[in-house]
Amino acid sequence: MPRPMKVKIFMDASASTIEGQINAWLDAIGKAVIVKTDTVVTNVAEKANGGTYPCIVVTIWYEPPED
Repeated sequence: MPRPMKVKIFMDASASTIEGQINAWLDAIGKAVIVKTDTVVTNVAEKANGGTYPCIVVTIWYEPPED
């Protein structure tokens, strides 16, 4: 029976921050099978009327290691 996939989402305005977050996450989980990744750049509103700022969103679909 196939293992269920999980999804991890990283979001920040800085590519280097996201890179650090992803590297730390990969170190923490040890190993996993990365099935798919998707990267989107979008505008995010910080507050209701406070304007927007660009944001990078990286989504990773993965299968965790078997226990």
